[in-house]
Amino acid sequence: MRLPVVIAAAVASCWSLAVRAQQPPAGPQPGLKWTEQELITAGHHVRAGRTLTPKSWPDGARIAVCLTFDPDNLTLPLLRGTNAPVTISEGEYSPLSGMPRILRLLDHYNLPATFYVPAVSAILHPDMMADIMKSGRHEVGLHGWIHENPIALNDREEEWRLMSQAVGLLEKSSGKRPTGIRSPYMYMSPFTLELLKRAGLLYDTTLASLDEPYELELDGRPTGIVELPANWLLDDAVFLPANGSLPSPRLMLQTFKDDFDVAYREGTLVMLILHPHVTGHRSRIRYLEALLLYMKSQPGVWFATAADVARYVKQAADSSQ
Repeated sequence: MRLPVVIAAAVASCWSLAVRAQQPPAGPQPGLKWTEQELITAGHHVRAGRTLTPKSWPDGARIAVCLTFDPDNLTLPLLRGTNAPVTISEGEYSPLSGMPRILRLLDHYNLPATFYVPAVSAILHPDMMADIMKSGRHEVGLHGWIHENPIALNDREEEWRLMSQAVGLLEKSSGKRPTGIRSPYMYMSPFTLELLKRAGLLYDTTLASLDEPYELELDGRPTGIVELPANWLLDDAVFLPANGSLPSPRLMLQTFKDDFDVAYREGTLVMLILHPHVTGHRSRIRYLEALLLYMKSQPGVWFATAADVARYVKQAADSSQ
């Protein structure tokens, strides 16, 4: 397929999504009857506080880059109560094929990464956890118990129970207590942020109010929790779903490169959101490698785990007060 045809197909797909996004909401619209104060309370429950981009990055670097991976593995079908062999085999591709390929690539270039692991993924594939921790460079963060939807739970104590279970399981399997989270589905319930404080977490990477690190506020009060923004535009699963509906990963690579170039000029942060069952395929891993080589070719790029970035920006902000 020639490139103009590929681009035309991608534009048509984006136009279709844009049209659907502008359709009127279905079902009840309670916001129509909210008072101004109710609108403010709802809109400001969880929001961006002070920005945390430091005046300089370590060793004079111009930008921080976080390579992050979500090994969802079998959690999504199991969450839905599915154990159909074909569906399970597709989920097992991540720990058995995609993850080893990604870890080899990171080892080849001596790069750190953060892996947001649903606890059930760690239970079902303990060898994967051992492989992640083997180099000593990588971080393991929270990604739910079984990739549950916090909004659908709608239960503070049940969400806390699952979060506590996941923290304990990941600490046992990785040897370190997680300090950060990417909430499953990149959703938060009205209770999630207070539970992150209760768990003593350093940072979150779920929200996207800004393109740079910032502190989260809860009901108008600073939480001390660092937000490292997670934008859908930097998520491989949006561009390259498992069924391969996008004709070429080149377009994804170009989007990621363009985002990096602007972040480089602004001196901020790039947070890549990748999945072993998506980018870990043979036809796609070389595009990730090309992106890594491009970023490495620029002077002053700090590749770091999300925890290292969160600690650095928090310390820099606190010391400047």
